[in-house]
Amino acid sequence: MHWIRGETLGRGGFAFVSKGTTRQDGCLSNIPPIVAVKSSKSSHSNSLLKEKKLLDRFNHCPFIIRCFGDDTTLEDGQELYNIFLEYASGGCLADVIKSCGGKGLPEPVVKNHTRSILMALSHMHALGYVHCDIKPHNVLMVKGGDEKTSGNTFGEETAKLADLGSAINMRGGDDEDDGGFRGTVLYAAPESIANQTYVPQSDVWSLGCTLLFMLTGKSPWKFDNRTTAVDVMMTIGCSDQIPEIPSTKKISKEAVDFLKKCFVKDPRSRCTADMLLDHPFVKARNASPHAGKCSSHHHHHHRYLTSRLSHGISSLVPSCFHVVDSAAVRPV
Repeated sequence: MHWIRGETLGRGGFAFVSKGTTRQDGCLSNIPPIVAVKSSKSSHSNSLLKEKKLLDRFNHCPFIIRCFGDDTTLEDGQELYNIFLEYASGGCLADVIKSCGGKGLPEPVVKNHTRSILMALSHMHALGYVHCDIKPHNVLMVKGGDEKTSGNTFGEETAKLADLGSAINMRGGDDEDDGGFRGTVLYAAPESIANQTYVPQSDVWSLGCTLLFMLTGKSPWKFDNRTTAVDVMMTIGCSDQIPEIPSTKKISKEAVDFLKKCFVKDPRSRCTADMLLDHPFVKARNASPHAGKCSSHHHHHHRYLTSRLSHGISSLVPSCFHVVDSAAVRPV
C-alpha cells in the first residue's frame, strides 16, 4: 500500500496518530484519499493489533470508525506497525464542545449523536464486547455523511465510536483480562471503579456521562481543588451520589428521563443500549431505511471494595481523569 505520512494529530502512551494520504489507483479504490494512520513501535504493538482485530470485526457498523488495513514501515531506524482508519476531520466531541466555548450543543444535535453511539454499543454488545471507555474523547466526528446512518442528512457530521483498546470480550476467548481498571474515572460506572466489573450496562452509564457533557459542556462530576483522587473514586464508586442532572428548565423532559435511566447504580437494574434505542429522547421520527442495519436483535453482585480504591491510585492520575471544567483533582 502506497501512502505518505503527514502531520501528527495526537499522541498516546504507546501510539501516535498521523494524517496520511494514499495513492489512488485501481487496487486502492476502496481506500479514501485521506486516512488517519495510528502507529506504534512493532515491539509495543499488542494493543494496536488487538484494536485492528476488533475494528475488522465491527467494520459493518456505520457508527464505529472504519479500518482499511494495516502494514509495517521502517522509519528513522525504527519498525512501526500502522493501521489505517477513517479520518475524522471534525475531531472528537471534546474538541467540538471546546470550539463552542464549552456551552454544550443544541439538543437536536445531541439526540443524533447519542443515537449513533447507542447503535454502535448495541452492535458491540450483541457480539459480546464491552467498550469500557466511552467518553467524549473517544467519539469522533466524521464529515461527509453516510446514507446508512440513521436520521442524519447527507453531508452532516456523523458521530462514530473509536479507540477500542480497552474493550473486553465478555465471552473470554481472545481477550486478555488482567482484572485491572479500564477506562476513564470521571466517565466510568460505579461497578467498574468499585470492583473492576465490566458489563454492557457499564457502557450505558458512561454514555450518560458523555450525554451530560454534550448538553452542558461540563464534566459529569463537579469536584473542587481540595478533592483527592481517592475522594473522587469513593464518590463515584461507593456513594449513593449520581452526576447532577439539569432541570427541565434547561433540557427537555425526555433528556432528563434518559439520563435517569443511565444513572442507575445497580447495573442489573440499568437499561441496556437496545432498550434505550426505543426511548423518546433518541427515537428517530424520520429514520432512514438503514437505521437499524448495525443493530442486532434483541449480574454481577455490586461489592464495594474500598481497599482496592485506595491502593495504587497514583497510577490512575492523570491519564484516567479528564476534567473538562475548571475543577481540579489532586493526586494523593
